[in-house]
Amino acid sequence: MPKASYLSNEEVSKILHLKLLGKTIKEVSKLLNHSKSMIYLVLTRKTPYEPKPHSSRPRATDIRSYRRIQRMASSQKLLGFTGCKSPKTLFIDELLNLVI
Repeated sequence: MPKASYLSNEEVSKILHLKLLGKTIKEVSKLLNHSKSMIYLVLTRKTPYEPKPHSSRPRATDIRSYRRIQRMASSQKLLGFTGCKSPKTLFIDELLNLVI
């Protein structure tokens, strides 16, 4: 059985059953092909085993605000707004305007 980042309910019940039969943590880990620390965590947990959801960074804006920002950005592209230009680009633009 391949190793996984979480255990199924079936695997947890196998661990608990083997421990009740008197197997050591090392024996259970070899039988189920999981680390000793994973077996120990399942056995010492006071609450039922559930994989933890991945914590991620909270959004700075909600979805509605994000869509509004996207609409504003796309409308500025249509108007020809290119954002900030580098000094070199501004200098070249000024030279072109003088030539024309």
